[in-house]
Amino acid sequence: MEPKQLPDLVVGVQKGDLPAFHELVTIYREQAIRWALRVVRDPHLAEDVVQEAFIQMKGKIGTLREPGNFHSWFRQVVRRTAINQIRGASSGTTPAGHAVELLGQTEDLSEWYDPLHSLLSRERQTDLLTGSLGGLPEQSRSLLTSYALEEATPDELAVRFGMKKSNVYNVLSRSRTKANEERFRKEVDRHLAERRQSGLPRSGELPVPEYERPYALISILIAEVLRTAGEPDWSLTELMGISGDAFRLNVTARCEWQGIATFDWSYSAYQALERLGLSGTCLGRPGPSPLSPERQISLLSVIQETIDRGLPAIVWNLAINEFGLLYAYNDDDRTIRYAGYNRRTSLFSYEQLGRAHSESALFLLAIGRRTGRPVSGDAILPSVMRHIRGQEPPVPGFAFGLPGYRLWMEAAQDERLDLQGHAYQVAILCEARQQGHLFLQGLSEKAKSTDRRIGLARASACFLRASEAFAGMYPSFPFGYGGSHANRLSHIREGLLAAWEAEKEALAHLETYKA
Repeated sequence: MEPKQLPDLVVGVQKGDLPAFHELVTIYREQAIRWALRVVRDPHLAEDVVQEAFIQMKGKIGTLREPGNFHSWFRQVVRRTAINQIRGASSGTTPAGHAVELLGQTEDLSEWYDPLHSLLSRERQTDLLTGSLGGLPEQSRSLLTSYALEEATPDELAVRFGMKKSNVYNVLSRSRTKANEERFRKEVDRHLAERRQSGLPRSGELPVPEYERPYALISILIAEVLRTAGEPDWSLTELMGISGDAFRLNVTARCEWQGIATFDWSYSAYQALERLGLSGTCLGRPGPSPLSPERQISLLSVIQETIDRGLPAIVWNLAINEFGLLYAYNDDDRTIRYAGYNRRTSLFSYEQLGRAHSESALFLLAIGRRTGRPVSGDAILPSVMRHIRGQEPPVPGFAFGLPGYRLWMEAAQDERLDLQGHAYQVAILCEARQQGHLFLQGLSEKAKSTDRRIGLARASACFLRASEAFAGMYPSFPFGYGGSHANRLSHIREGLLAAWEAEKEALAHLETYKA
């Protein structure tokens, strides 16, 4: 890109142009990761920083007076976000009742040291707090204000307000919940007012999406969005190979059903989009991440802008533990419409977005425009080997690839296996490994050298064996029922061992023939 074009993109983003925002993300993502790495020194943490920095950039770019200064301005945004990330990680988990959860975090490390910054920060927090307490009784407002701003202890509050200490805790808990709801409501009010002032649509609705298969695979949803976008027909086999769905395995210590699609969604989605030659926006990663009203509005804005462009947005965990598509919104009703893999549609309020379930974080993917040519199938093979080895971005409590198989077999050996989770995993992985077999078979047929063709064909056959091993486990569990494991676990262990050995052999073939 010529330098003179960058200010035009910045101006476009300031005016709410989503394609311009996607283009800035595409241009600056790798650079932003390098900036973040200089501070956090961890590649996966740097990914988190960059994702948050793009959200901050989109919300604050209107304050940039000189579009030509975007490069240095955005570098500071990334740096400050990285510093805040380190500060948050080092301080541990904030107690649920602490004022910081209610009032929001400061944005610059200098606010911790400069008295003027501290004063301004305190005034900002006071305004935010008092603006969120309008619906509370007078005593609740006074008590919560004293607790948050004067840092009064529950014992002091009990004496001051003539209450039992237990009642102080109850009032604080109820008041904090109500005040938090008010914060989210007011932020949505502000967002909708800005949309009306900008002349943006008040609603948007696309045809109800359809699914090829009712499995928890992000590839199926990407295929639906690409079809809607008028992209050339992509086969499910191609998309599952490109996205890693065909080769990924993730499992918890008991193989619980809640973990069947838990991996670093944003990292994997950005990798898939890059291989497809597409831009896009991803929000959300696994793990506890308290949702602020500002972040909720970022999610909502991406959904609305994507639907306005004629494409549904991909979402995980809006309905618990499943992928789905958001295809309609209505500002007057403050609702978004969701289609799950079971083909049922549901309505969610704007304020519910990202807050419906506490078990897992929400993930959102909005696919943008084409930015280049897709990579060749051969270029995917290094990532295939990484998936088999389990070299994924770490997620606490999960093992991946071949180490994941060992954890799964240990759960069966120790009779700790969650049979329902096992059932889901078996169904999904049978389909996935069949697609992995077909993906490698296709590459083998196109290979130019004999050695490469033979290596890929043998690896393909190994994935077919893995798929057959999973198919053979179908009768080995009482889907949806409890009961004794004793008469099934031996068969389960044998099936898992066969799949593990098949994938281990596939990896050896790929490595031997330098795939």
